[in-house]
Amino acid sequence: MNDKTNLNEIARILNISTTTVSRALSGTGRVSKETRKKVIEIAEELGYSTPSQRRLDTFIKPTNHSHNIGVVMARDLLYESDFFHQCLLGAASALADHNYETLLILCNTDEYEPLRPAAERGDLDGVIFLRAISGEKSHPYLKKKNIPVVVVGSGVKNALMVDSNNLLACRELCSNLVNCGCKNISFICGNINYTVNKNRLDGVLMGMTDYRLEPNPNIIFKDIESFSSCKIAVETAIQRRADGIICGDEVTTIWTYDILTQNGISVPKDILLASCYDSKALSHHSPTISAAHVDARKMGIEAGEAMCRLLSGTENRRFIPVEHTIHLRESTRSF
Repeated sequence: MNDKTNLNEIARILNISTTTVSRALSGTGRVSKETRKKVIEIAEELGYSTPSQRRLDTFIKPTNHSHNIGVVMARDLLYESDFFHQCLLGAASALADHNYETLLILCNTDEYEPLRPAAERGDLDGVIFLRAISGEKSHPYLKKKNIPVVVVGSGVKNALMVDSNNLLACRELCSNLVNCGCKNISFICGNINYTVNKNRLDGVLMGMTDYRLEPNPNIIFKDIESFSSCKIAVETAIQRRADGIICGDEVTTIWTYDILTQNGISVPKDILLASCYDSKALSHHSPTISAAHVDARKMGIEAGEAMCRLLSGTENRRFIPVEHTIHLRESTRSF
């Protein structure tokens, strides 16, 4: 009996498509463990055996691998930025395509105790971090445990990084504000320990110096992580005659717009506003808000695929770039 006949026979017996049978035997695509097991059992009864089938037999039987990938998300960002949710969905989708389960692990900034139980039990084949933090303590620990790490971000050691060029994106964003007439640009960002915020700040500063503008340190605000602290920053920027504001993320941008409105400041008539990260909230805002755009779900998919290649021994890069675009909207239109 040839291979095609076998596939058709297995499909007929189990009342499933030949495509599902092929995926089950090859180990690619989305097929449940239960279906895969039934396909393999029927294939064995028919005397049908392939190298890929033997690999799947090993997958179903107990092994030294958990087939779990930990995805670490910061607790303080769980209900904030849409970026992390989209990134998580992308990573989980890519991992599922390679028969890996996603284990979501919530950690506060710069802690790794929540990782320990799963790592010590051998329940993690790899770990994906959705944000890069300077001096991250968990990476050396995972390296000692021989658990590979992928980070959505840059500037970290002992990990494969997946990131867009935030520095260049924010440099371009700042250049646009300068070209629209801004000369006194304020920057407002969250936790500066996050590598992405450092890169965004550096990009904005470079965008100003490109045009021989002296950055005003009195309107550069870091570690703004609440509406109240953002209100102080924005009102200070207004007092110091900022003519443009660039925010580190979409949450801070929405806060900033609301505070400007409360103070009778119109965007873009009185001041220009832009965000270093785009979202649907900004593209549907009134006025629409200019932003540096990156496909967060695609970034998550890249991270998941990269982890699978690391585990299969087919990935030797240190950095995987993801493209960005600048979406110019109503909030940076000069009059």
